[in-house]
Amino acid sequence: MDRLSRMTVAGLVVLLAGISGAYLQYSSDWPFAHQAEPEGYRVLSYDSESHQWAILRNGTFDGKYLRKRITVLCNSFKMGDLEAVTGPDVCHLQVGRMIISNRFPPEEKRQDFVDIHEMPGGVLTLTEGYGADRVMQQFKILKYEVLAESHK
Repeated sequence: MDRLSRMTVAGLVVLLAGISGAYLQYSSDWPFAHQAEPEGYRVLSYDSESHQWAILRNGTFDGKYLRKRITVLCNSFKMGDLEAVTGPDVCHLQVGRMIISNRFPPEEKRQDFVDIHEMPGGVLTLTEGYGADRVMQQFKILKYEVLAESHK
């Protein structure tokens, strides 16, 4: 093996060691693995044909950290004092966005209000903003899946 090949192999070993070290650091074997991302709702995907959203909910439930995949369909969208619009294609969520409740922002930042929660009867609601800029979106929960740990 020539010198360039040995250097390339050595570089790959260092790179792979760094990657596997990062994996071990954030795997669920690590005691604080769930703290890598704050608890909340991450919008994973949107299917424009079925109008279904996939959302990853991570958090601690009854003392146990879980990740749930929630599949939802839009029911309604309402902005400020305007009439609500209904239908499966009227909601808007940004794919990749992490949604974290912020129910009590400081008075000067009321526009930063965010409330997301799951209601009885299979309903997910998202309310954002304040006053005329307040947006309320309501979704029907079609499916819940508790995700298994990926390394087991």
